[in-house]
Amino acid sequence: MNVNIPELRHKPLLVCIGGAHSSCGKTTLAERLLRRLKLRKAGAWGAIKYTQTAFYTSLSDAAGTIAQSDKDTSRLLNAGAQSVQWIQAPRHDLDEILRIAIDKFWEMDGILVEGNSPTEHVDFDVVAFVFGEDLLKIKESAKRALEKASLLVLRELETGVSHVPCIPMSCGVKTCSVINWQRDADTLPDEGKHDWDNCAEVIMDEIERKEIENTLTALSQDGRIPCSVARQAAEQLGVPYSRLGEEANALKIKISSCELGCF
Repeated sequence: MNVNIPELRHKPLLVCIGGAHSSCGKTTLAERLLRRLKLRKAGAWGAIKYTQTAFYTSLSDAAGTIAQSDKDTSRLLNAGAQSVQWIQAPRHDLDEILRIAIDKFWEMDGILVEGNSPTEHVDFDVVAFVFGEDLLKIKESAKRALEKASLLVLRELETGVSHVPCIPMSCGVKTCSVINWQRDADTLPDEGKHDWDNCAEVIMDEIERKEIENTLTALSQDGRIPCSVARQAAEQLGVPYSRLGEEANALKIKISSCELGCF
């Protein structure tokens, strides 16, 4: 059976990066992730930057606006996004314009969205939530994004503290830590210390896991996938048979008629 994996995925992978408050590192992490995606040739990715406003609503992808050196949008573009859109809107007006922006990127392999409020309107495949130095400093609107998080990005202090204290919505969520908390994405951390790239790699793993999960779900019929189809899926996704088999087990999908011991 010849399976065209890209055609099975009915939508691009959707990734959101939110954060506890302004200047906590959302854009820096988004940059690092886009660079990683570009290095791995992970297809075409678009980026959407959301800025909350009090009254007006706008959506821009004009080169003169996006590429301004003092804008976060230019950082996303320079990091590897094929195209960037900038949404400015009050939270109560975000739903429609966000969906318009996503529709513009629907043919891409993935869409990276920066901002908290988008998690209230879109079901993202991966949501990373960035904490600042004070783990208890979380603005009220950010708490809704934290509830949707699949990955927490923490600042690891010199004392070694790298956990989230007493925040119920964070229990059981995967975490990664940044010791060298630098907003400048071009400044490398001290050798041997975790930095933003560490967390970008963890997000990459989550993206790969979600892509495998989406593919297995699309291929599964009555909870089963023939071995020949599973092998071809793994090859087209560029992952080891064992990795695909692990995800199939987690989803309780059986790989049937396996004669080679691949799964």
